[in-house]
Amino acid sequence: MVCHVCGRDFRSLGAHIRVHDMTAAEYRREFGLLRTRALSARSLSRQQSRTRLAGYRASEETQTRFEAGRAMARSGELARRRWNNDAQHRPDSEELRQVRRESLDAGRRTQTRAADERTAAALRAQGFTDLEQALRTVYADQQHSIEDTARILALGRNRVRRLLTEYGIPVRPSGQNSAVGRRSRVQLNDRAAAERVGARDIRVWLRERTAEGATLRELAAATGRSIPWVAARIGAR
Repeated sequence: MVCHVCGRDFRSLGAHIRVHDMTAAEYRREFGLLRTRALSARSLSRQQSRTRLAGYRASEETQTRFEAGRAMARSGELARRRWNNDAQHRPDSEELRQVRRESLDAGRRTQTRAADERTAAALRAQGFTDLEQALRTVYADQQHSIEDTARILALGRNRVRRLLTEYGIPVRPSGQNSAVGRRSRVQLNDRAAAERVGARDIRVWLRERTAEGATLRELAAATGRSIPWVAARIGAR
């Protein structure tokens, strides 16, 4: 460990910083270090940890003395108390803010990388070589909705909209339904109704129940759809 004050190397700064008239807490605050930042080399910290753990395991008296703290740790009460104490009495250090920023940035990079990999896999599965080609084919040529385009290409809907604008692909006005979009919604509704009643084919299921004497009202209640919807699928007039 390198002392921030004099630049000398030590295995542990705990005793050394006293020559600078500072406590460990004062030293951390002065140089913006995390309150949990160890002031000793990792090798020394691991050695001390092993020694303390061995002593704890060998002493029933020590285990009994620490049982209340262990129970608080298991229940989460210890973490809550520490969090409340830090929030009320200890302002965030610059190092802590930096650690949080780096952690957040790393998480965003991981999410972005995972999303890009899913999209790349979807493009390969559909036989596309690049994203613009895929969007022009799926959205513009095949007339899929933005929702279906997002699902097919493993993209978010907002990102699909941004990319359409970026690539100069006209976005259809809201409420303008394509034939493909209508068929897709019909299929989604049929699939949802089939899953609700545990059937493989909702039209077959409806016709079988009708043959058994079920009314349109009963079938509508069972599928969660309207009576006209049920009538259309069993071909009733």
